[in-house]
Amino acid sequence: MGNGRGWDTIREVTGAAEREQVFRFRYRIYVEEMARVQRYADHAARRIEDPLDEGAVNLAAFDRGDVVGVVRINYPTTSPLGVYEDLYRMRAFAGGDHPDATFIVTRLMIESALRKGLLGYRLCLACYEHGLRNGARSAFIDCNDHLVPFFRGLGFHAYMGTTRHEEYGEVLPMKLDMADEANLAAVRSPFLAALRKWQRASPAPDIERSAA
Repeated sequence: MGNGRGWDTIREVTGAAEREQVFRFRYRIYVEEMARVQRYADHAARRIEDPLDEGAVNLAAFDRGDVVGVVRINYPTTSPLGVYEDLYRMRAFAGGDHPDATFIVTRLMIESALRKGLLGYRLCLACYEHGLRNGARSAFIDCNDHLVPFFRGLGFHAYMGTTRHEEYGEVLPMKLDMADEANLAAVRSPFLAALRKWQRASPAPDIERSAA
């Protein structure tokens, strides 16, 4: 396992061996550490793989080859969203963005020794940058109460009341308008610099920009 001192890279997971590292990391964090009930936990193999992994983009932070943080992206144009499309009421709240310019972020988890550092922000930034490169305009997540300030600080906002997740209980769905510069600036989101850099490198007229 990672040595708790940091990470040397964040990248998209490729190949069966790295995917297996991710699935085993999920099990260690959710089941062994947090004692969460997980519908798709394979207790014999000590791994968690679920239907959303089909067609998903899994990103991971590595410390000298060991996984120390993970997060998953699903684009509705390339992978199933399962219960999340209805849970987030995406057709009602994403407007014309859904399904061609939306994505969801799930399975964010970090090695315990790194949770008070920057890795959570860096994994979310990697998701944001991936979304920009793939033409996304809206991102959706859900979280328990204690993580609401973290996601607000990134620029996400609550757009509906809490709802019940089959595994995580009462959760708050939150939405990010990817190119809302005014909002990103107001909360001092680390996404703002990435957005402006991306706009300079590849201006995209189909994404509406608001004044900073």
